[in-house]
Amino acid sequence: MPLARFLSSYHWTQDREDFGGYSAITLAPDGAGFVLLSDRAHVIEGTIFRHEGRIIGIRSTEIAPLDFSDDLFDKPLKRDTEGMARDSAGRLYLALENANRVIRRESDGSWATLPAYPAIDALPPNRGLEALAIGPDDAVYAIPEVSDGLQEPFPVFRYREGAGWDQPMSITRSNGYLPTGADIGPDGRLYVLERGFGGFGFYSRVRRFDLTGEDDAEGETLLTSATRRHDNLEGLAVWQAEDGSLRLTMVSDDNFQFFQKTEIVEYAVSI
Repeated sequence: MPLARFLSSYHWTQDREDFGGYSAITLAPDGAGFVLLSDRAHVIEGTIFRHEGRIIGIRSTEIAPLDFSDDLFDKPLKRDTEGMARDSAGRLYLALENANRVIRRESDGSWATLPAYPAIDALPPNRGLEALAIGPDDAVYAIPEVSDGLQEPFPVFRYREGAGWDQPMSITRSNGYLPTGADIGPDGRLYVLERGFGGFGFYSRVRRFDLTGEDDAEGETLLTSATRRHDNLEGLAVWQAEDGSLRLTMVSDDNFQFFQKTEIVEYAVSI
């Protein structure tokens, strides 16, 4: 039985040319302040307003293009920014799906590329690193949206300063779901948002995992949504509400299509 309880869905619209394509979200500890990442390499910041647990409005700043240079990479880059996370120092990390690289914005505003890793380099272009999360120890976790087969598990890659990349665990694959977003919750567990496409619309699932280094981890399923219950959910942030329960806040990528929408969706889940 799903453990998450639906709270609200907010259809966010803006009359801005580049608005949309949001594939990742980070939230302040209280769930109010947010940063959204577009897959066209810009961010937008703002505040979410709620009343009795439901989203009632959003206020945002102007769209801010990300200024990283193509000089970071060996060849011209398709700026397909899919994953985003912040470390304890506030540094921003981005996962680029096409280049299969993770980059970091340093405190002086410059960008640096995390070291290459053969297993990540072997991922196919535009089917690579999709979900990004950072633990309380500042370990970076990156999950691709592809595995070696339709029933093969998804690898979970980890980067630690001084130790480099490794693959401490993997998570099972089933029912057409592909990872699209991730976060480390206040409880220290890994939450993974997954999406499927049924021909007539999207369906979603959220699972959580203990970071125990288990291969083929099944995790705990918190929610599954029916086809077209929500739009194309791609970004996930996990935070703790005043009542002690956790909140799953998700954002949809509208693919800049008129028949899709930017949707902020929230569920409550017990620890």
